[in-house]
Amino acid sequence: MKKIFRGNITPKEIIKKIKNSKNIVLTAHINPDGDALGSLLAFYFIIKKFDEKKNIQIVVDDELPKYMRHFEDTKLILSYEKFFQKNDLKNKKNDLFISLDCANEERYQKSLEIKKQSKISINIDHHISNTEHADFNYIEDICSTAELLYQFLEIFDIELDERISTYLYLGIINDTGNFRHDNVTEHTFFVCSKLIRAGADNHKIANIIFAVSEKKIDFFGEVYKNKKIDHNYDFAYYYLTHKKMKELGIEKDDTDGIAEMLLKIEGMEISLFAREESDGTIKGSFRANEKYNVNELAQNFGGGGHIKAAGFKTKLTFDEILKKVYEKFEVL
Repeated sequence: MKKIFRGNITPKEIIKKIKNSKNIVLTAHINPDGDALGSLLAFYFIIKKFDEKKNIQIVVDDELPKYMRHFEDTKLILSYEKFFQKNDLKNKKNDLFISLDCANEERYQKSLEIKKQSKISINIDHHISNTEHADFNYIEDICSTAELLYQFLEIFDIELDERISTYLYLGIINDTGNFRHDNVTEHTFFVCSKLIRAGADNHKIANIIFAVSEKKIDFFGEVYKNKKIDHNYDFAYYYLTHKKMKELGIEKDDTDGIAEMLLKIEGMEISLFAREESDGTIKGSFRANEKYNVNELAQNFGGGGHIKAAGFKTKLTFDEILKKVYEKFEVL
């Protein structure tokens, strides 16, 4: 398979920098999903298997999805506050800061401070909207960061084991929607066949990540009942205020996957799920079929992602968001 990538470093050169580093920090984006977290844990154990003496810390400046409690190695992931308590950022520089699955610097949140005090930063990602925000950047057009990381096994010359396979598989099924999305290629299935052979439990991992709580099922009903559809653009959307979220007794985890659910309505070409945060900002998720490039839409709000799946966070009101979306529709 021909690789399509951009940046100023190759995987082999990344490994050279890892070999020459003693203290390494791994991070991913806020609101971390299975690809971000699976990639972090897999890469942690890949590096440790190559050289167990490396001092590696994982930090994510956000709450983790509830399903991560089923993976015992989640305890390795530190919040920024716990990382700060363990480390003197003023007097000790880390050799290497590596971000995984993070399209832009803003999505580090407070972990940006760790990057600033690190000697070298590397950005490894698969989002086409990646802003190449590190000293060294490697962005590959592939289904997930987890699939991208598979090649590091061969370069490090280490064998797959059950633990690494589990976390790479978690990342891949997250970002492919359990192989439903059109970012799946024959190489994706090739990699997954190797992961399953090495011990990744497809049934167990899929059941963990795609399990649906009772509250989420109730929320689905709320969304289907009160969603808005504009048949002129085959556009389905739903806006969840923070007040409504409290009334329903749901948490952030219970709102995952709503944009995908809206897109499944027959005839829809594009969907938007927007959720108001406690600070009044709005987090939005676009999904599309064939007609629209939602990466371009999300960039209007400082976000981005992929052509058919993208997100953003903005201080605009929902009415202002819709107005900008419709302005974009008019020129498409």
